Amino acid sequence: MRLGSALTERLTQGPGFTTEFTLTDDELCIVREAIEVQWLSAIAEVHPELRETFAALGIAHYHELAHQVDHRRVWLKRNRMLPQPAVERIKRLPFLAALREELGSFRISDVVHEDGTMERGREEIYWRLVRPGIETDVGALHTDQWFHDMLGGPEGMFAAGQRTLKIWLPVVSEPGRNGLVIVPASQHKLWRVRYVDIGVGLSKPQLDEPVADPYRQELMLTPPGNFVLFNERLLHGGALNQGSLTRVSAEITLVFDPEGC
Repeated sequence: MRLGSALTERLTQGPGFTTEFTLTDDELCIVREAIEVQWLSAIAEVHPELRETFAALGIAHYHELAHQVDHRRVWLKRNRMLPQPAVERIKRLPFLAALREELGSFRISDVVHEDGTMERGREEIYWRLVRPGIETDVGALHTDQWFHDMLGGPEGMFAAGQRTLKIWLPVVSEPGRNGLVIVPASQHKLWRVRYVDIGVGLSKPQLDEPVADPYRQELMLTPPGNFVLFNERLLHGGALNQGSLTRVSAEITLVFDPEGC
């Protein structure tokens, strides 16, 4: 990241996040279309007879018919990672150019699969569906750093000296009723974490202490297109969807090499 910039200071030394960037309507339309195409394709692969029904309903109302599909089986991560042509189109959008102007050069992280292995050379932009009232659709508070250290092999996902920032992009959201929860300035604290066995030789990191003063949880009031950019050590998680629509969000990890490399 570009040292000395005001944005870098906010992301590292300050609150650890910013919501100052917003996609244009055209940019958001391109991202939403890419997700909807993949969403329908995944449904059609398992339930071809339901494709047109879901298409007519639209992704924001997915929850109204979700009982007709095996939600856990259909929405494995492999069905939520955009194909490379879609990634290439998103990479050309102005919002990423604006981030490079502010932060310096970066790349998009490689795909990491559910078994913890990485697919080098394939860039990862993936998305999530969060149905109203379903607690299992959202993740608990965590930091990206915990996963970066444990996935991708013995040395972790990234080389020594590399740093990352995460983009959390709401595509369908109802501010105040669903979205991303963050703990401002939590990147300054070393949080206690435990690792829970989830089978198939994998474990999952979990926060092992309460979030107490002076820290607090804060729901981001971000409308569609207004993304949260945050530090890899910032505590964050999903909020229970208390809205009337299926929340749809995309995530992109930006990788920065050490200064001078």
